[in-house]
Amino acid sequence: MKKLISLILLCISGFIILIVSCKKDPVVSSTPCTTCQKVTEAKDYFAFKVGTWWVYEEETSLERDSVYVTQSTISSGYNFDTYIYSTYQGYYYHYWPLYINTNVCSETVPVSKKCLYVNRAKQKPGDYVGSDYCLFFTYYENDYIYISNVAYQNDKLSIDAIYTTFQLGNYEFQKTIKIHELNTFIEGKQPTNHYFSKGIGLVRKELIDSNQVWNLVNYHIEP
Repeated sequence: MKKLISLILLCISGFIILIVSCKKDPVVSSTPCTTCQKVTEAKDYFAFKVGTWWVYEEETSLERDSVYVTQSTISSGYNFDTYIYSTYQGYYYHYWPLYINTNVCSETVPVSKKCLYVNRAKQKPGDYVGSDYCLFFTYYENDYIYISNVAYQNDKLSIDAIYTTFQLGNYEFQKTIKIHELNTFIEGKQPTNHYFSKGIGLVRKELIDSNQVWNLVNYHIEP
C-alpha cells in the first residue's frame, strides 16, 4: 500500500514539473529605438558622383566658392570614396568611411551604437593639412565624440541640432544635421558649424573666429 501511494505521489510530482517546464516565458515589451540609423545613411551626405557641383557665397564679402566632385567611388553597402575640389583656396576635401566591425554593429540593420565614422582630409599640392572625423553613425541630438590629434589641441565634435526641414534662402532642404566642431584644424583650429543636408551635402558653414558664413546658393546633384 505504501509503495502504491509513493508511486501515485511520484506521478503527480512529475506531472506538475512537466506543466511548469512547458509554460512559455513571459513576453517582455521593448521600446523601439528612435535614434537608430543605418550606417549606409552616411552615403546620403558624402557620397556624390562626378558631375555634382555646389556654389557657396560668403554672407558679408559676397565672395563665391565653386566646389565640384573630381573623383568618386560608390560601392555597395556603406563604402564610398569622394574627392571634392574647392576653387576658393584650391584645396581638395576627401571623404571616406571607417566601419567598426563588432557584434553590436551591422551594415544593413539600424544600430544604436557608433558603428561608422566619416573621415575627412584636406590637402593641396605642397600642403597636406591633415584628416579627422566629421560625422558618425549612429548619431542623435547632443551626442558627441572627442577627436585627438598630436599636432593640435583636442577637438570636440557634437551634434547641435537635427532639423526635419531647413530653410536657407530660397531653398528648403530636408533632414539637416548641424555639427559643431570645437577646434577643428581643418578650418584653422577654430570653432566651426557645418550643416549637412540629406541628399545634398554641405549647405552652410560658419567659421566663428573668422566671422565668415558660407551658404549654398546653387547646386547640381548628379543622379
